Amino acid sequence: MQFEKNLVLLRKRKNLSQEELAFAIGVTRQTIYTWEAGLNYPNIIMLKKLADVLSVSTDELLNGFEVNKLVKTFKDLSLTYIGKHNELIKYEELPNWFVRLKPGEEVCWALYDYNKHEFVRDYSYHIECMDYVKVHDLDGIEIEVKEYDSELNFKRLYNQYISVKDEGVAWIGEIENVNGKKTIKTYKDADFLKDWGIGGKFEYQTMKYSDASDYILDFCGKKQEVIKISYFDPDGTLDPNAAYFEVFLNKDLESLMWRRYTKTNLKEKKTGEVININNSTYDMDYYVITSRL
Repeated sequence: MQFEKNLVLLRKRKNLSQEELAFAIGVTRQTIYTWEAGLNYPNIIMLKKLADVLSVSTDELLNGFEVNKLVKTFKDLSLTYIGKHNELIKYEELPNWFVRLKPGEEVCWALYDYNKHEFVRDYSYHIECMDYVKVHDLDGIEIEVKEYDSELNFKRLYNQYISVKDEGVAWIGEIENVNGKKTIKTYKDADFLKDWGIGGKFEYQTMKYSDASDYILDFCGKKQEVIKISYFDPDGTLDPNAAYFEVFLNKDLESLMWRRYTKTNLKEKKTGEVININNSTYDMDYYVITSRL
């Protein structure tokens, strides 16, 4: 990806206009425009100033930052079953967000929808663990979520708050600017629980998995041993088994990728990758690929 595209993406990620970025580094708006249009390029001093204001390294500014290193499409992915995994898996990442719940941890990942015999990148996310917090009477940790569209244009920023206990994890709050107002929701709000509870209720989701399996993952010619864990999710419904997730971890128990299946009838299938579990048919909706793969 070229410098000019990186500059646009990083400026939007910071929610800066061309005028605001120009003022921050001491140039004119026209100068920023020429850089973003590829008509001119900054010298090394201006490059360093840009990187400082945009909170990245000069290498990331020139060569791309993590979210734009996620592939745009793929079709070369296969999994070969080895056998049952003999040890209990203690999953230390936030389910479906793929970040370890410790300040300073971060990850990028993207959703891939099936289209014309390949999987195409849709929305992408940069997730970062910030600091410890308290929401009502619960201790938790804050994560910052940056969302990008399929072309990696910055779309929105919001923060979520997670409680971690021996029994697992639970979402306990969210803050987002909506129409210019900071909107705060917590686990005491029904509309928050509809999106982030389990079956609309405040419950903790386990992070321990005994039924795991070993596989060989081949992605775009790169092979490695992985561990699969799986679980059901209500997916915003009252059916606890509405969606089925398979998560594939490396030896450090970091998520590399996962895929989601939802209950369906064969007339509604999306990808054609159909599995049967407990007499129900599930069709694969999409893959998620993380920046670790």
